[in-house]
Amino acid sequence: MSPPSQLPPLGFIEVECFFTRPPGDPWNEQTWPFHLLRERATGSTADQLVTNGHYDQAFLDRFVAAGLRLAERGCVGIITSCGFLAMAQPQLAERLPIPIATSALIQVPSLLALLPPRKSIGILTFDGEKLGPTHLEQLGIPSSLHGRIHIAGARACGHLQRLVKEDAPYDRQSIQTELNEAALAMQKKDPGLGAIVLECTQMPPFAEGIQQVVGSNVAVYDVYSMAMWFYSGLAKRLPARWAEGAQDTKSRP
Repeated sequence: MSPPSQLPPLGFIEVECFFTRPPGDPWNEQTWPFHLLRERATGSTADQLVTNGHYDQAFLDRFVAAGLRLAERGCVGIITSCGFLAMAQPQLAERLPIPIATSALIQVPSLLALLPPRKSIGILTFDGEKLGPTHLEQLGIPSSLHGRIHIAGARACGHLQRLVKEDAPYDRQSIQTELNEAALAMQKKDPGLGAIVLECTQMPPFAEGIQQVVGSNVAVYDVYSMAMWFYSGLAKRLPARWAEGAQDTKSRP
């Protein structure tokens, strides 16, 4: 990939949530091999985002306004700060002039097609009581396939939830332990688990540890894997190792 200075920026719509966000969190510029520009959906909070209901018009308008500012600044696409925004994917995609990928859950329809029908997909979410079928429906996943999808949440009032809700100290090991336990419980409940999608944008730094405990036969995806795929089509660049002068090979019978 070209140096970041030569690549067009990706936009990020942030909300009014203030806590530690290390590399791996999509808010942090160091997460990405390209330039990231942020605009805030002023007046939008975590409590408004994390819901099992539809967002009201005023809420959506704030995200559209932020997205329009990012488009004006030259962004080629937009990601967001919470996987629950899958609920708004159709509305935001319709109203913005550049592509938007609201959630890591956008990967779920592809995984349903890629995995054998006997395999299920686990979603590890910030709040297992509020993420549900309505979010899946907004991504075009019919109810007939919901039986292959299992949702589990991070520990209620645990370290991850307190980090986001209360700006509690960032305790990496404790969060890793919580998420590992949740993933293992999901796998124990469903031995046919073929993949896990991490809904929460704070979870990518823990993806490797999760896969280590569930085993390499369970694929793990998150907002980082989603956004890298998303950006790869928005700003197509050939890998350096394909450059002129690299050794050609010829297939043989």
